Formats: sequence, structure tokens, C-alpha cells
Amino acid sequence: MQTPIILYDNRLTDGTPAATDTAAGYDILNILDLRTYTQWKAASSGTKYITIDCGSAKSADCLAVIGHNLYTAGATVSVESSSDNVTWTQRLAGFTPTSDKAFMKLFVSASARYWRIKIITAAIAAQIAVALLGVKIQFEYPPETPYTPYAETAAADVERSKNGHILGVSTYNPVLNLQAQFGLVSRTWLDAYYIPFWQNHARLFKPFFFVWDLDTYSADVFFVSIGDDASLETPFSVLTYTDVLSLKMRGVREI
Repeated sequence: MQTPIILYDNRLTDGTPAATDTAAGYDILNILDLRTYTQWKAASSGTKYITIDCGSAKSADCLAVIGHNLYTAGATVSVESSSDNVTWTQRLAGFTPTSDKAFMKLFVSASARYWRIKIITAAIAAQIAVALLGVKIQFEYPPETPYTPYAETAAADVERSKNGHILGVSTYNPVLNLQAQFGLVSRTWLDAYYIPFWQNHARLFKPFFFVWDLDTYSADVFFVSIGDDASLETPFSVLTYTDVLSLKMRGVREI
């Protein structure tokens, strides 16, 4: 079982991303607003690049995307980096997503000033709502068991007759609630990775990607924010370890 991963870091925010081309009304900056209902769309099919100049060498080892048509478009997606914006090195080998739902891909960490996502489609223009390309946070251990990967709550407006018969239903994407609890978390890992994530991103209710076992359940890629009642508590009995770390999350289930 692979340990859970959070991705909130994003090289694409280190500057202003540039796209090879863009359809009217689908600005490339839409991929940065962390909203799944605003999108970038290419002006045509073919080979497209989303490129960022970070200003200085920055690291990345993970790509996550949600709100896309890359499976439907038969797209081949890869990641490349460069020190001079001329010579490019492939970091993530080309692949085709297995659905139009969220996906996450890992690759060997590298550092470069320029990064780009390469997308090749044959007939359909690619579109993406949210893309994060950055350095992942990987937990030291799996969540404590028994672990429930997610709880799904149906969301609908239901009209019933007085005796209970359903007269009409308007359904929405189900609500996701996730909670992962970890025991004996090292203070070194907590201070280096989790606390900055909490202070600079999570507690501001900014969305992030969370996967609990990318190896075995690669389709369980969730785009979430912390729950409305989430808090940061780090009790400890031994100074080098936090006894319990709990992460409450909420999102929308893709259907």
C-alpha cells in the first residue's frame, strides 16, 4: 500500500503560464483559479504546450489534473523541463488518461527554470480546468485502520407527496467527505511539510489533490479542501513524535 499524497504546490503559479494557443473565452489563467468549472481550451487539435518560466530553478515530481477531456480527446500527455527554454528533457513519459476524471502521475524529481505540459490530440481540442505541477507531500505511513477512503452523500432536491411518493428529483454531484488519521507522525516531517501546507494553503480553504493509495487505487484521486470544522491539533507524548494527526476533507464526487 502506497502512503497518501497531497499535491498543492504548483510551478504554474511561479509566473504567468503561456499556452500554444487558446480558444476564445477559455483563458489559460483559468487553470490557476482552482475552480473546476472554468477551463482553458486549445484553439485546435494538435501538439500544444502549457509553459511556465519560474524565474529560477524550481523542483517538481508530480502532475495532477481535473476537469479535462483528455481521455475523450485521446490525448497523449507528458511533462518536460528546460534550463534555457530551448533544449527540453522529458520528465514524465507520455500517457493517455483512462477517463476524463481526475488523475495524478508521479515522476522522478527534477529542478529547472522552465517547465511545460505537452498535450497531443489528433482531432479534438484539449481542455483543462485545473492543473497542478509541483512537489508532492507524501505521508510517512498509511492512515490508521480501519480506514474509509471516502464517504459519499447523495445531493438532490426531492419533492414528495404527502404519503411519501417521489414526484420529482433534481440530482447533483454527490458530496464527498474524507477523513484520514495518522499516528506517531515525526515532528521533523510535520514541521517540514504538513505545517507549511496547513498554514499557507489548507486553512485558507484552497483546494488540493489527495490520494490515499495511488498504486492500487489510481482512480481515487480527489480534489478537496479541508472540512468546515477541520482544525490543526498536534498532541504529543514524546517530543519527537505527534501522537495523532487528523485531516478532514470535503469535495465533490466526479460522476
